[in-house]
Amino acid sequence: MTKRLWGSRWRPSIFTKLLAIMLSTLVVLLVMVIVIFALVIFPTSVSTSEHAARQYTRLLAATQPNLESAKAIREEIGLDIRYEGPDGSWSTSDKLPTVEQVRNRQAHSHFGREYHLAATSNGGTYLFVWDVRDQMRSAHTKLLWTVVLMIVGVVFTAYWFQKRLLRPVESLNEGVARMSAGQLDVALPLVTHDELGSLTTAFNQMVRRVKDMIQARDQLLLDVSHELRSPLTRMKVALALLPEDDNKASLDADVKEMETMISELLELERLRTPHGLRKERQDVVPILNDVMQSFEKRSPGVHFIARPDTIFASVDCDKLRAVLRNLLDNAFKYSLADSQPIVLSVSEVEDGVVIRIQDDGQGIPDGERASVFEPFFRIDPSRSKKTGGYGLGLSMCKRIVEAHGGTIHIESNPRRGVSFIVKIPIAA
Repeated sequence: MTKRLWGSRWRPSIFTKLLAIMLSTLVVLLVMVIVIFALVIFPTSVSTSEHAARQYTRLLAATQPNLESAKAIREEIGLDIRYEGPDGSWSTSDKLPTVEQVRNRQAHSHFGREYHLAATSNGGTYLFVWDVRDQMRSAHTKLLWTVVLMIVGVVFTAYWFQKRLLRPVESLNEGVARMSAGQLDVALPLVTHDELGSLTTAFNQMVRRVKDMIQARDQLLLDVSHELRSPLTRMKVALALLPEDDNKASLDADVKEMETMISELLELERLRTPHGLRKERQDVVPILNDVMQSFEKRSPGVHFIARPDTIFASVDCDKLRAVLRNLLDNAFKYSLADSQPIVLSVSEVEDGVVIRIQDDGQGIPDGERASVFEPFFRIDPSRSKKTGGYGLGLSMCKRIVEAHGGTIHIESNPRRGVSFIVKIPIAA
């Protein structure tokens, strides 16, 4: 389950893909450079250098340098020299082979070094020993590392500039996430004036239009609710004058339901204001226990867990009771015949109080969880009274919890059903 959850959550971002492309390009360029150095540049430069070294030693032998001159040449260019002839025998290094040894071997390389014999006009012989191949290899290695570091620097500099250029994408992603979470006060900064800047401007305009539409809808509901109070009052007076029968009882129930709906709509709007709550420092455990006891006789039952036994928070007791009643009533309403008892638990965390209502019912489809807190939303599209009320209960819960500065969300249970998790900031 953990692997499946991790796989469903991890998604490669555009910056991850961009970095992968850059690294792939880097690897390809490095392979190309190494192949070019190994197959073309190194063999060609070594061959050219060895040919130049042979020409140089022939010219140098014609000048017949002495030991002092040979040592100076060795210090300057790393060329070792041995002389054997009428003027004696000397060497710039004790490790050099004799002229006879080189002739007998008839070889021009020994331990990576090149040997070259050059005769003089007086009958002497110079042995020149150089390690052009090793020197070229060392020089090419340094050059290769320099090129590699330059390529790496160019690739990561290009990635940095591209990431900076695509910074509005991160901002848009964050804005979309905040908007999908219900935050309609999103205003993304305009950092560029290109196509991404136009997209940012369009997103901000869309958020404002959505916010205006929702505010217009809420204002319409509020105005209609106010206007319906007078007709409902007249209907109640008219119903009171009718004789008692089944039709009157049915009409009276419908009128009361409409009156309750209007009251809840007005209460939803009132919770938007700073004066919608009367918060006091209270122990929330007795509040939960009292609400739980009113549901004890309903099937499949309810089990209450409190850790610790006393948890204080700044809450509006009446509003918190309303939240608990709505959530418990919802859990009982969607329980099945073989459902386990509903678990009501409360615990104290570092920065708040967490209340969990866990049921064993039919659950909520994943695609509809983001909408269950919207006013008038019903999972049952037929909106039958047998499967629920009129879709204001969870919306009321969300508004009350957010008015407390808290959060409410839904999680799936391991077996079946869902859990509603309410988190309210703890009292100072």
